[in-house]
Amino acid sequence: MSESAAPALPATLPPSAHSQQRAPFVAWVLAQLGIPVHAGDRELLIDLAEPDRPAFDGQAQLRVALGPDVSPPQESLALDGRFGRWLAARLQSSGAALHARPRMQPMAVNEISARLFPAYEVENGQIHLAGCQLTDHPFLRLSFAADEGDWSVRHVYVSPDGAPLADELVARLGLDDLEPIRRHAPRLDDAALRSLVAAGRRIAAKPSADDDPGPAIVEPLVAAVIWVRHAQGTLQFTIGRRIAHLPFSAWASLLTPPPFIAPHSGASTYRLAATDDGRIDAADEIAVCEQSGQRVLRQELVQCSVTGKRVLGELTAVCPVSGRPALRSTFVACTVCRQRVSSGVMEGGACQACRSLSSCSKDDPRLVWIFTEHPGLDRWKNWELAETATSYIAQAAGLWKRLLIVVDKETLAIRRLATADRLSKTWIDAPDALANELLK
Repeated sequence: MSESAAPALPATLPPSAHSQQRAPFVAWVLAQLGIPVHAGDRELLIDLAEPDRPAFDGQAQLRVALGPDVSPPQESLALDGRFGRWLAARLQSSGAALHARPRMQPMAVNEISARLFPAYEVENGQIHLAGCQLTDHPFLRLSFAADEGDWSVRHVYVSPDGAPLADELVARLGLDDLEPIRRHAPRLDDAALRSLVAAGRRIAAKPSADDDPGPAIVEPLVAAVIWVRHAQGTLQFTIGRRIAHLPFSAWASLLTPPPFIAPHSGASTYRLAATDDGRIDAADEIAVCEQSGQRVLRQELVQCSVTGKRVLGELTAVCPVSGRPALRSTFVACTVCRQRVSSGVMEGGACQACRSLSSCSKDDPRLVWIFTEHPGLDRWKNWELAETATSYIAQAAGLWKRLLIVVDKETLAIRRLATADRLSKTWIDAPDALANELLK
């Protein structure tokens, strides 16, 4: 006994997050075809051109019901009705696809500049476009409808590379609010259109593929190529004779002003300014040197440890005692160690290091290094020691005399060798002969 073939299931609409009622969609299609249509509360009023009237018994205006319920003399929106067949024929005669564009997308370069320029502030300068290219890219919308059950129209969107379009991009790109392109639409060759339509069919059928042998998807009612404009260019900021560039690239309807990434400070900003030497950077990263009055990068300034001023680093030196920068003009010579130090560490003619010597034993590694280089010093006792970034400062005391040595930390060379009476505060530099005797 042979098994009978299972009856074919009726074709169905593809699942989609994007749908609309049939009447507004039909009104949109008619507008795309250049056919005047007026939407009323209960019907569409369609003005027919002379060549279209014979299909409707010579009527100049059609009344089309908005839903399945039809009251004569209204026409039905059913696909297999008289109006539905006529609309399908008109669509077929218009070409393989309708052409449209998002209603609100920028179309001209001046719209791009109007969208970008207000975001930026250029101190004592200006901004303009150094180049801007607008190119149209074809997205596809396949629209599906069926007379059985749901009378909505469902849309499947395809990106230019044939991939499904993310749902959230449909609204962001304005693909749900279109205007017709009746003349001079961008060119799309037949092979490219067929490829996009085939991709749309696969996308529409994919949700039901796992349910095979489930119902087939109905044929698309309308294919619409939606031309989405892409903007790519460069902003140019000019201050004096210096310029800086900022590229941008985005779908025109999604274009937002990109931040300028300052080449020197790395700051992200919409406010630009220039230093006195012409470097363009973030305005907030430019400051005035309180010593020279120059406009420089904030990162090039340091705080003087004596005056508290924010000044150019090149005007300062690091004090060997405090380890902090200070204006060179604040440096003085210590009367004891003879090092040039910032005035902030001076008191009574002596620097903080010379005033802060502490007792140490002769086996202190620092003294051991000094004694190795200058063995005669090992004869002295009662050592006190301090150090700066560059020198060791040491004093020793004998029965009648005191000894002062200042030693270079790197080379262990003697920078100062002086003696004083036990009760005197005055240091007298040792003559060469005495120095040789003391050191060897």
